[in-house]
Amino acid sequence: MDALQQFMKDNLQNPYDWENGETVSVQIKFVVGYDGKLQRFETQLDGGALYNKEVIRVLKKMPDWTPGVAGGEKVSVYYTIPVKFVMSN
Repeated sequence: MDALQQFMKDNLQNPYDWENGETVSVQIKFVVGYDGKLQRFETQLDGGALYNKEVIRVLKKMPDWTPGVAGGEKVSVYYTIPVKFVMSN
């Protein structure tokens, strides 16, 4: 979780300049495939097209994840992450 948060923090860019204290929230659901690759991105909480695309852009840049395991076999699993853009000076 810490690595995910740091990766997002290092790579996300705010698409707009806005007032100090403003926030935009986005929630994206995706699949971690049995091969560890992220795929099938779906917006669950819409922060606006530019913000949704920015979160998906960064998720697509991530290195492969460790896949889920069930019954000793690697399996695909759904994962949902919330992202909050906060403007601060």
